[in-house]
Amino acid sequence: MDCFLFYIICFSWHEVFLSYFCHSLPAEADIFVKPESKFWKQVKENLTDIHWTRLENRIGQGIPDCYGISAGISVWVELKVIRSNKIVLSPFQKSWNFSHSLQGGRNFIMATTFPQSLLYIFSGIVAPSIGSIASLPPHHWVIDMVHDQRPWQQVREILLHSPLPEAEAQLP
Repeated sequence: MDCFLFYIICFSWHEVFLSYFCHSLPAEADIFVKPESKFWKQVKENLTDIHWTRLENRIGQGIPDCYGISAGISVWVELKVIRSNKIVLSPFQKSWNFSHSLQGGRNFIMATTFPQSLLYIFSGIVAPSIGSIASLPPHHWVIDMVHDQRPWQQVREILLHSPLPEAEAQLP
C-alpha cells in the first residue's frame, strides 16, 4: 500500500495509467497525452543528470510541479504550456515562487508551446509579473529548441548555475 500512495502523490492518475497500461501502444496513442505531461516527459528525458521528483499538489497550493537536485544544488520548477500567448499562474503559485526566491531559493517557471519551438524560463522572483510572452519581465531566458545547439544543456546551466537576481531589487 505504501508504494501505491507514493504513486498517487508523485504522479497524476493519467500518467500512472499511461506508463503502466499503455507502454506498448503505438505512437498514435500519444494524442491522448496532455501537453503538460508531454512537457514533463521531455524535461525528465533530457535533463537526466538531475534527479527529478514530480509533485501533484494536493498537499499545498502554489508549490511547483517539479523538484530537482544535482550535485547538491536544488531547484524547483513550475512547468507551463502556453496557450494563446498567456502564461497562467495562480495567485498561490505567484506567491510561493516570489517568497521562495526572497529566501534565496532556486526556482523557475518554464513555459513552452506545443509543438515546442521556444522555451521560456523565468526566475521565480518575477512570478507576480508574468502574464504574457508579449511583454516579458526581466530575469528571463528564451531558448530556441529547434535551432540552438544543445538546447537542453542551456536549460540545465540556467536551472543549476544561473546567478539569482537580487531580491531587494524586485520588491515593490
